[in-house]
Amino acid sequence: MVKKFKYKDVVWIDLESPTPEELAVIGDEYKLHPVATAELENPNNRSKVDVYSDMIYLGLHFPRGLLGRGASDNKRQSLEIDFVVAKNVIITNHYEMINVLNDFGKIFETDFVLKKNSDKLHAGYLFFYILREIYYSMEIGLSSLNGKLRGAGEQIFTGHEREMVMTLANLNYEIMDAHWFLGPHREILLSLELAGHDFFGVKFDYYLESIRSEYEKIWATVESNHNAFLDLRETNDSLLAIKNNDIMRVLMVVAFIVLPLSIISQSAAVHGSAAFWPAIGLMVTSLAITYFIAKHKKWL
Repeated sequence: MVKKFKYKDVVWIDLESPTPEELAVIGDEYKLHPVATAELENPNNRSKVDVYSDMIYLGLHFPRGLLGRGASDNKRQSLEIDFVVAKNVIITNHYEMINVLNDFGKIFETDFVLKKNSDKLHAGYLFFYILREIYYSMEIGLSSLNGKLRGAGEQIFTGHEREMVMTLANLNYEIMDAHWFLGPHREILLSLELAGHDFFGVKFDYYLESIRSEYEKIWATVESNHNAFLDLRETNDSLLAIKNNDIMRVLMVVAFIVLPLSIISQSAAVHGSAAFWPAIGLMVTSLAITYFIAKHKKWL
């Protein structure tokens, strides 16, 4: 699918799972570097940035859950968005519908975003606004994740430690996704700052630094959620260990009580009915002694 948006001399082309024929047409029309065109044909395994003489290619992976999308087929995976940025053309490429890009297209059609910019417009500014909106949208996903962590914290102290093990495991998947896919962004954005300075000029440095600033805020929130998760897991493990120790203590006391009673009853069975009442007396005495020992040792 190919969508085209234009504002003055700036063109934005949004591709969703483009066919080879569509890519060939776009490549010819906008004189894309063959390597950049090839990058758009298939998903990449890692985030990267490549600089050409007349364009910049940027491929970024985002955690699926933080962009408001659930995992498909129960598999944790990222959402990839590719950018090709030339002087007056920006191409975004993705392999499924992404809400934030769809919503930004509606905003772009109103001319609202770029009208606010008094500088001479080029595709770099549009790239800035798009990537900023993507990072903004992830704040909502991180806020939702934080809410889940708070809910888990409340449940931990209601006696559901065992059930919370699986809940915490699922939360850990979401946090690991954020670490895996957002971690490389810092180096990519630093490389982009160097390339963008030469490509768009010194006046654009502020916008590139602003993009990295937005990323750093997202990353700080990811780290905060990760630390909160570690505290919750440690607390849950401690409470679960205490509960398991209590169970083991009860079992030990039961064994401590049953063992002498079992010995006495077996001895009474050997000596016949004459030993019945003495055996009962010994059992009661043994039970009382065992009970007081358990209370003294605080086993009960």
